[in-house]
Amino acid sequence: MKVTTALQKQPFANTNRRGLHLLSTPRSVGTQASAISSRAILSITDARRFISATSTDSEDSNNGPMPVYNDLIAQGSLKEDAFQRTIIETLQELHDRLKDYNPAPLSQAKKPEPERGLFAKMSSMFNKKEEERLAKEAEEARIAAIPKGLYLYGSVGTGKTMLMDLFYNTLGRSDKKRIHFHNFMLQLHGRLHQLKTTTHQHQDPIPFLADSLAEESRVLCLDEFQVTDIADAMLLRRLLEELVINRGVVLVTTSNRHPTELYKNGIQRESFLPGIAVLENHCVVKCLDGGIDYRREKKTFFQSAKPTDRSKHAASAAGSTLPKVVPVAAAKSSTGATALVEEKRFFWPLTKDTDKEVDEYFATIRNGHAVQERRMGFLGRELVLPQTAGNIAKCSFDDLCAKSLSAADYLHLAESIDTLILTDIPKLKPTTLHRNETRRLITLIDALYECQVKLVCSADGPISEIFGGGSGAHSADEDPSTMGELTPAQRQMMDDLGLNDVSQVKKSPIFSGEEEKFAVQRAESRLIEMQGPGWGL
Repeated sequence: MKVTTALQKQPFANTNRRGLHLLSTPRSVGTQASAISSRAILSITDARRFISATSTDSEDSNNGPMPVYNDLIAQGSLKEDAFQRTIIETLQELHDRLKDYNPAPLSQAKKPEPERGLFAKMSSMFNKKEEERLAKEAEEARIAAIPKGLYLYGSVGTGKTMLMDLFYNTLGRSDKKRIHFHNFMLQLHGRLHQLKTTTHQHQDPIPFLADSLAEESRVLCLDEFQVTDIADAMLLRRLLEELVINRGVVLVTTSNRHPTELYKNGIQRESFLPGIAVLENHCVVKCLDGGIDYRREKKTFFQSAKPTDRSKHAASAAGSTLPKVVPVAAAKSSTGATALVEEKRFFWPLTKDTDKEVDEYFATIRNGHAVQERRMGFLGRELVLPQTAGNIAKCSFDDLCAKSLSAADYLHLAESIDTLILTDIPKLKPTTLHRNETRRLITLIDALYECQVKLVCSADGPISEIFGGGSGAHSADEDPSTMGELTPAQRQMMDDLGLNDVSQVKKSPIFSGEEEKFAVQRAESRLIEMQGPGWGL
C-alpha cells in the first residue's frame, strides 16, 4: 500500500531543514570562490555547495546559469567539460525564455456540468464545426507557447544534478520547485489518497491534484527520474499530461535512462507510453555522458592543516586523549585560511580493530553527549535507533536494512539527523537472497545523499565490493526471468494486480535486475563522494 502520512496534509514542500529543495542563501558564488586556492581541484560536492549558496539577488544569478558556471570554472571549482558546456547552454536558453513566461490561467477542475436540454443541444449544432476549428487552433497555439523543458540523462557522477541545481538557483521566479523524484512520488501518493477521501467517488482526482501542483510551481525540477512501479507509472502517465500539456508546467529533470527506456519491460507498459510521449515532445532530451564519474575522480582538496592544528581541534572536541581517527571537517592551514581535512569515514574489513576505530570515532564526535536509545514514530510504525547522541545516530546494517523499512522511513530518518554511523555492512551477493537488503541499503544511501547527511561506515570490504562487484544484476542461473519457480514476492504481485501471465511478471524491471544496475552504480558513486571532507558540512 502506498504511503498515507502527514505529508499529504501539507503543501508540497519546497524545502527541507537543510534547504535542499529551495537553496537561497544570500551569498554570491564569486564571493565564496574567491576564498579558494586556485590550485585546488574541487569535487562536485564542493561545486554544489557553492551553487547552493547562489542567490537570485546576485548579478550573475540574474543573468542565468551560464555566467555562474563560467565563474566556477575560472575560480578552479569546476573543470572545463565540453559535455557539461552543451547542457549549460541549453539551460541558459531555457532560463532566458522563462523570464517572460506567463502561462494561460489554470483550467480548474470542475464538477461535471448537468446535461443540457434538447433545444440547447440542437442550437449548438449549427456552430459546432466552426467552434471546434477555432478551439483546436487556440489549443495548438497555447501548447506551442509552452517552453520546452529539459530531460537530462546519462551515467552517474557526470554532474547532472549539479547543472540542474545551477539552473534552479539562478532562475528568478518564485513559482518553482526542486525536489528529489522519490520524495515527490511519496508526496503525490499521499495527496492523492487524501483527495480520494474528500472528493466524490465518481470524480477523477488527478485534475484536482494537477491544479494544486501547478498553483504551487510553474517550473518543476525533479532529480533522479525513474519508473519501476506500476502504481507510479499509471499515476505519472496521467499527471504528466495534466501538468505539462493542460497547465503549461515546465519540467526539468535528471535521470539515468533515456525516456524510451523508462519502465522498460514493466507490467502494462503500453499504458505508460503516453507519458513517455509527453517527455519526448515537451522536453529537450539531452545526454550528459562524457565518460567521467567526477565522484570517483582522484581529487586534490584544500591544503591539509598542520598536525598541531589538527590535534588542538580534535582534542578540544573530544576533551581527552586524541583518538586514532580525527573527525575534523575543517581546520586552519599554515596561511591561516580555513582548510578542509580528509578524514577516514569508511572502515574495512570487519575486525575488532575496525570496531574499536568506529567506537573511538563515535566517542569523539558526540562531544560528551550521553548515548541513548531513540524511538522515532512515523507512519504508525516505530523506528528504533539503538545508539544516538544529539543529532548523531549509530546503527548496524541489520538495524536499518534487514527490517521492512521503506523510502519514507529513510527520508524521515535522514531529515532527523546530521550524522549516521552505519556498522557491519556485509558483502551483498547479487542474488534474490540479499535482494531486499540491497535495495534498502541503496534507498538509505539515496535518502542520506539527498539530505546531505554525513555517513561513516564499517563494512566487510571496500566500496567496490559491497554490492557484489558493482554488477547489480543477477547471474544467468539466478535471473528471475529464467527461474522456473516464482518467488513469494512475485506471487504477491500477481495477486495484487490480478495478473495471470507468469513470464510478464518475471521480466518486470522490478525483478529482472535491470533497474538495480543503475541503482548500484549510483550508490557506489555516491558513497565515494560522501567520503570527501566537504560532505555533510
